[in-house]
Parts: sequence; structure tokens; C-alpha cells
Amino acid sequence: MTSDHSARFDDLLPAYALGALDGEELRELQAHLAAGCPACDAELRRLAADLEDLAGVAAALPEEPAGMPSGIPGVPETLAGVRRRLLDVVAAESESVRAPARLAERRAPGRPALPAAAAPAAGRPPAARWPLLAAAAVLAVVAIWGLVRQASLGAEIERLQGERRQLAARAGALERRVTQLQSESERLARTLTILAAPNVQSVSLAGMGTSHSAVGRTYIDAAARKAVFYAANLPALGPDKSYQLWYLDAEDEKTSAGVFDVDAHGKAALVIDQPLPLEKIQGWVVTVEPRGGRPQPTGPIALAG
Repeated sequence: MTSDHSARFDDLLPAYALGALDGEELRELQAHLAAGCPACDAELRRLAADLEDLAGVAAALPEEPAGMPSGIPGVPETLAGVRRRLLDVVAAESESVRAPARLAERRAPGRPALPAAAAPAAGRPPAARWPLLAAAAVLAVVAIWGLVRQASLGAEIERLQGERRQLAARAGALERRVTQLQSESERLARTLTILAAPNVQSVSLAGMGTSHSAVGRTYIDAAARKAVFYAANLPALGPDKSYQLWYLDAEDEKTSAGVFDVDAHGKAALVIDQPLPLEKIQGWVVTVEPRGGRPQPTGPIALAG
């Protein structure tokens, strides 16, 4: 005799297969199964297949996904723990559902089906449900994906921070270059003002000693009492030396007008912004001094005029 099937038994079968059904509901479903029900038999087989699939998902979860940076504290341990717990749960529940399914397959007409072997397992919460187990697998996969995604975002943030540091360094270099160009522009403006003065005076300087091929010229704005000095063909100096320009008075006292270096072609320019005592200046000389210059000349003369 085949028992009449109803939707109520569809609701009870998952809990029964997982051993979470008891009391009157358990006795009612056992009686229904004992009478023979093809629909319930098929559903029990489907539950067994689903658990097999779930076991495959759990086994496929990597202990440490590819691309996961090893420098994130606790990530490998977290993934291993999620995988291990999921495999334990799936193994226990899979055995619980396969037992009644195997009994259903072996049942002959007229023999009692699925006896007390499907009774609740010791310590299993009565509220356990099949959808919760499936949700656990999904959440485990989502958790692992989230950790991988978090690690990927961390690497992206680190890359962007590196680019930000590079851009900051470039911005600093550009700012220094702008400051340098502004200073050069101001120097050229002062130079042009002196050279364009209506009463500008010029003094030529000739090379001396090892700098015999060098030449120099000083342009003096008499009204503003300022000057600009140019030189060419001066030999390059070592890193511990500088050229220093001096003006001489009648007592041959020398006063520094500034320190300068030459470029790769031996050229140099120096703007003298300090007020000059034109009535006392008797000549100009350039000497080679230690780096930064000295209060009074100590080195050989390179230019004089």
C-alpha cells in the first residue's frame, strides 16, 4: 500500500534526513515512509546528492587562495579554519543523510522503511535545518573571496601610495625648478636694468697667470652705484675652490664684491647689488679662493683690470 503524499512531508524530510526531527512529527513521517512513498524516496536521494555536492565544494576550498599576500596577519589561519570546520560539518551531515537514503534504496515492498537509524543524533540541536548548512558553505566561500579582495585592495592602495610619493617627489623637484627660474629671471632683470642705464661705465679685465686666455668686464650703473660682472674662458675649479671678485681703492685695499663659479664653457655672471663707492674704486681683480670665499684675497689672481 502506498501512502498519500502531502506538502507537509516535504517540509519534514530535510530535518528527518539530518536527524533533527523528533516527537510526533518523527512518528508521523516514519509511518508515512513505512507505507511507501515514491516522492519521499526521491527527495531523500536528492538530499544525499546535494550533500555530496556540498562536500565537493568544501573540499575544493583552498587553504590559501592563489594571489593571497602572505604578509596579512591571520589570513592563512582563518582560511584553514573555515575550510576545516566546513569539511567536518559536511562529513557528519553527509553520513546522516546517506544512511536513510541507502535504506530507502534497499527497501523491498512491504518492508518497513527507514527505521530508527534516522533518529536525531546525540547533541544535535532540534532547530538545525538543511538550508542553514547550505548557507554556511556559501558564507565560507564569500568570506574567502572577501579576504582575497581585501588583500587585492591592500596591494592596490600600496601601489597608489607609491605613485603618490613619486608624484610628490616630482612636484617638489618642479617647485625647486620654478624657484630657480624665478631667481634667474630676477637676476636677468637686474642685469638688464644696469646694462640699460644711461650713464653705464665699463671696465675690462684681462687674464693672468694660468688664466691668460680669460677675459672679463664690469658694467657699472653710476646713478644706482651697482654693477654686473661677466667673465669668459676661465678654467674650471675643483669642488673645494671658488672665484672671488674684488674692487680696489687708492690704498690698494680690496673689498669683496661676491663669489661665483663658472659653467662648462668657462663663463660666469655676477650681479653686484651692494652700493659701490665709485669715487674710491681704482680697479677690479678676480682671485681663486677656498670654497665660499675669504674676507681678504689669499689665492692667485685670475683676472685684473
